[in-house]
Amino acid sequence: MNQKGPSIELVDVDKSYREGERTHAVLRGASAVVRAGERVAILGPSGSGKSTLLNLVSGIDLPDSGTVRVGNADLATLSERERTLFRRIHVGFVFQFFNLLPTLTVLENLLLPLELTGSADGRERALALLASVGLEQRADTFPDRLSGGEQQRVAIARALVHGPDLLLADEPTGNLDEDTGERVVELLDDLVRKSGTTLVVVTHSRELARRMDRILRVDHGKLLEA
Repeated sequence: MNQKGPSIELVDVDKSYREGERTHAVLRGASAVVRAGERVAILGPSGSGKSTLLNLVSGIDLPDSGTVRVGNADLATLSERERTLFRRIHVGFVFQFFNLLPTLTVLENLLLPLELTGSADGRERALALLASVGLEQRADTFPDRLSGGEQQRVAIARALVHGPDLLLADEPTGNLDEDTGERVVELLDDLVRKSGTTLVVVTHSRELARRMDRILRVDHGKLLEA
């Protein structure tokens, strides 16, 4: 197993958004610790702040107050450029709607993040990951020729191809039927276990949540043990 991913610590995090003339408080004093290499599911109703948490942990967004620490990095103290580099090197993302680039082949979609990091063995690594998700024969296929489950397997491979130590997944099975979703859950769980990557996954799927080491839920702006 590779070295474990980073720990995550949120301390008294507040986050609000402006909606017209109103301010909508999403997180209010949210605190939690995710241990290095841990797999954690975040549950909660729509609009409760689950995706906001992923944006804060990745440094896409900053808290209004409080601390978000990933490994040794206090994200609020980093410049925008430093947070961009942090994501490029350390973070992989899996989304509900796959977000594959339609004009690129499956292999080219995987090579894109490697080009950003200047990886020397990018093609070999990408092909090896495609093999691990059972799609090595579809390397030259365009995404619109794949099923939803196949596209999500490509998206998982793309999220892991640059060797991130933190994987963030936002409803990774939300756009899949139940059987396909279960297969994707098994694949994601297997790959993360082998790599030792820290995983934080936002989900409505109880099947996915049960596979995690721990479940947190967002409740009135707080993070509580489920």
